[in-house]
Amino acid sequence: MDIESLQRQAGQALDEQMRRASAESTRRIALRFGSSLPMWIGCGFPKSGTVWLCDLMATYLGVPYPKNYRLPIAMSSVIHAHWPYDPRMPTTAYIARDGRDITVSTYFYYLRALSLDKSPARKHQLRDLFQHLYGDSFDPSDTQRNMPVFVEHILSRPRATRGLTWSQHILDWADRPQVHTTTYEALLRDTTTELSRLMGEMTGEEADPVRVRCAVDRHSFATATGRGGGQEDRRSFQRKGQAGDWRNHYTRETAEVFDSLAGDALVAMGYEQDRSWVDEVPVA
Repeated sequence: MDIESLQRQAGQALDEQMRRASAESTRRIALRFGSSLPMWIGCGFPKSGTVWLCDLMATYLGVPYPKNYRLPIAMSSVIHAHWPYDPRMPTTAYIARDGRDITVSTYFYYLRALSLDKSPARKHQLRDLFQHLYGDSFDPSDTQRNMPVFVEHILSRPRATRGLTWSQHILDWADRPQVHTTTYEALLRDTTTELSRLMGEMTGEEADPVRVRCAVDRHSFATATGRGGGQEDRRSFQRKGQAGDWRNHYTRETAEVFDSLAGDALVAMGYEQDRSWVDEVPVA
């Protein structure tokens, strides 16, 4: 490897360390000073639509939404988070999403990350992960065959949530003071109505329809990607913008794995009436 490549990798590694340190410092600032600044938290389990939620919030509230920051944030702003709940948290919007869609979205997110040059260390970790899960015969396009093992991994060994699984994270945030919950599915179904409700609850004032419309128009899936919801681009961070995509990739085996690890939470959050949904998933 040449010197230029080594220098680039060293710079990227330092960049990642600064991001992590800044994120932790920002969390501590939010817990202590977030209500007075004020800071607004947009939180969810990874791949729940948290970035979209924070974009909508920041545009409506008229405050910055710092992304990929290398220094701690200590100002009125919207902060993207995957943190566990803490009673010291300032006013927070929590976005829930069907855990089955999260596993599928995470799978394709990991595949996309393998082709990016953003973080060599992360790419190396993902290569090791897929090697560990599937060995040398790994075919990334065979999602139905790959999904059972991947779902077990994601639901058992989460990252970025301080060890909380999807079930634990989503239930940890449920029915908490200062926390206003929305869902990815509700925002997809009627972004204007759902954002109006959410902003009204968070601010304690009737939502401003002009600001709502501005936020919705600026951050719609079509505006961000040039595609309609459901049109897939696996190279894009916003891959598909659709609820229920798990049905295209789950087999009965995958459904049974998910149900064994997170079936109770799926029912508790209203995504299924009971655990008999597994029996309706086709056998491969």
